[in-house]
Amino acid sequence: MKLPPGIKYFILAGVVGLVATFLIHRYITTKTAIPVKPTDQVVVADLDIAPGTELAARMLKTNQWPRDIVPSKAVRNPKDVEGRVALVPISRGEPILQSKLAPEGTAAGLGGLLDPNKLAVTVRVDDVSGVAGFINPGDRVDLLVEMPAPEKGEHFSKILLQNLKVLSKGQIWDQTAEKKPQVVTTVTLEVTPEEAEIVNLATNQGKIRLALRNQLNQGQFFTKGVMSSQLAYRRPAPATPEAPAKAAEVNVEVIKGMQRSSAQL
Repeated sequence: MKLPPGIKYFILAGVVGLVATFLIHRYITTKTAIPVKPTDQVVVADLDIAPGTELAARMLKTNQWPRDIVPSKAVRNPKDVEGRVALVPISRGEPILQSKLAPEGTAAGLGGLLDPNKLAVTVRVDDVSGVAGFINPGDRVDLLVEMPAPEKGEHFSKILLQNLKVLSKGQIWDQTAEKKPQVVTTVTLEVTPEEAEIVNLATNQGKIRLALRNQLNQGQFFTKGVMSSQLAYRRPAPATPEAPAKAAEVNVEVIKGMQRSSAQL
């Protein structure tokens, strides 16, 4: 069959168009394709978990995380941590890490959070002495006491204990002098046996207050304390005198006849 004149040019143009379309599609697909990164299974919390809580299957779930951001101590199988006790608060969606769990065999509850050589002491606080509710488990606090001084009419304030770990906070029911129940806020602190004795005496001899400290601050404050009579005579620290500002130098060009020179003012 004889093809009409010029038809071969239409066929050639169609073939070239198909090839060009295929190459353009392949180029765009290659440039816009999202690379598939390898993933690993990670166990995460399915709800907020409080310190001292024993982990159960209903609290956990598994997610696929990119392999390059999976923490080194992440748990891969929920059965590996069932029955373990959380040492710190774990938020929903947060990966379960071995470093956040107490050793195997630790019983649930506050006792599982304690250092083997330390004790848990609970103190009463209010909205003021408890830093307006901003203290949470895991925070670090200093304990201050205000008590009567040996001098008549004097009161003494001093930082007694520093860098204490907060184990928990809660509320208890108490009765006032009118036999009316009221809610009292409490904070439980981790202390050494010697510190427990100090806290016990301070809470009975005066008023205590907690001061929240920065988590990165592990140092000690050295203070002499303050008497109530000293408050009226305390002077602000003298300001460091500032050096007088140096006048800016200005260069001036001087022209005398055919000569030029510069001078500073």
